[in-house]
Amino acid sequence: MNKRGPIALGAKGFLKRIHHSAWAWDLFQGPVYNCLIFKAAADYFDALIRLTGRGAPARILDVGSGAVVMSLRQTQAHPEATVVGIDYALMQVRAAKRLKKKKQIHNCSFQQGNAMALPFAEAAFDRVVSVNSIKHWPDPVRGLSEIRRVLCPRGQAFISEADRSASPEALLAFSENYRAWYIWDALMRWCLKNVVFGKSYTAAELKTISAQAGFRDAIVAGPPGPFFILVLTK
Repeated sequence: MNKRGPIALGAKGFLKRIHHSAWAWDLFQGPVYNCLIFKAAADYFDALIRLTGRGAPARILDVGSGAVVMSLRQTQAHPEATVVGIDYALMQVRAAKRLKKKKQIHNCSFQQGNAMALPFAEAAFDRVVSVNSIKHWPDPVRGLSEIRRVLCPRGQAFISEADRSASPEALLAFSENYRAWYIWDALMRWCLKNVVFGKSYTAAELKTISAQAGFRDAIVAGPPGPFFILVLTK
């Protein structure tokens, strides 16, 4: 037996335990991910902002708002809209409120909540955005059903995710931008392959899930690359 085998297996198990720990995400995984992903995939998020800004002023819900980069960009790009961000992690919500106060943005609010049971009335929002969050939900059909419930008639949801079917070449090209001097490159590539993309869905899979949740239309949008945006209509 290769003597390095048990060490490698132990390291892999340790990384998995960290990944599934809520405290690890709150303390360092989440902040690092949020900092890097919005820079590495800037074109993709610009496209999402443009898509959600079409039409009349809107009530927008951001499910899994995290460090609220997308929520704050929504408020800046669409000052006539009202944005509500909801996240399961209390530390992320507290950080969002501090950032909102620092930037003196008034057309948004943030609260803790669960995508499995959104604390809002039916038809409370015109649009719902969820950025790279659905892969972490225990029941994506239930989560999308909740999103559909809080959407007004003909309202739209914009569900963005990393594409699990992205080619190794696409992942390698993306990893060149998704890096930080303070984190080992091999660890970053492992996280991309096994977590950001490996635990995600393909666009076809999410189309099937959205149909099970009751959405009647599902269109794939966004620029070419290892991510996609699924536009769902109630």
